[in-house]
Order: sequence, then C-alpha cells, then structure tokens
Amino acid sequence: MKKGENYNKPKVGSKIAVDPIRRMKDIQAISKMLSDNPRNNLLFVMGTNNGLRTGDLLKLKVSDVKGMRVGDTLVIKEGKTGKRNILVMNKSIYKSLQVYLEALKPMDDDALFASRRGRRSIMIQCVNNIV
Repeated sequence: MKKGENYNKPKVGSKIAVDPIRRMKDIQAISKMLSDNPRNNLLFVMGTNNGLRTGDLLKLKVSDVKGMRVGDTLVIKEGKTGKRNILVMNKSIYKSLQVYLEALKPMDDDALFASRRGRRSIMIQCVNNIV
C-alpha cells in the first residue's frame, strides 16, 4: 500500500459484506459507550430495535415521535424501496427518547437527529463515522 492510501477501501467491483451485531452483550456495550450522547444513543437504539435503515431514521422529525408512548407505532415510507415499514415504540426506545428530549429540548419541527450546526438532520456519512 502507498502512503495515505485507505486500507479499508474495497477494490473496484468488489462487494462489502455487512453483518448485523448479533450478540446482546455487544449491543449493550455499544449502547453503554453511547450513553453520554443522547442523540447517538437514540439513533443506535432505534436502529437496533426496529431494523430500519439509517436514511429512513434520519428523515424523522421531533414531532413524529414526541407524543408516542410504549406500544405506539409510526408508519414510515422507506426511501430505498418505497415500501411502508413500521417503527414500534418499545420500552428501550421510549426511555432513550425521553432522555434525549429532556437533555436537548429540541423544537417540534427540528430533525430528530439534528446536527450540532443547526436544526437539519445529520448526514449518513456522519452516522458511518460514529459507528
């Protein structure tokens, strides 16, 4: 490899295998590491509990989830497939959401996963860097 070359970059035409985090121990460890950042923790908890794509979660606004309770559902139109998918508010998501809303006190029309620079949503690349 040459100096400055990205070792993780796949060769042109090759595919990248992405596997889910399977062990509960690993999921709990990641959640614990993210516990000091309510936005990132909520994103991780929502993603792991509902299996939604990052891009679909990033489209959510605070008003979409603010009044939800445990057991409530939210229908989301997937960006990639155009199909409808359901976000279910379980206890883990509800708890993380309440911590997030209390800590950051976002406005209803803000993106749920807003960037530090404003009220717009973070980008998928930012989520990749967080992971």
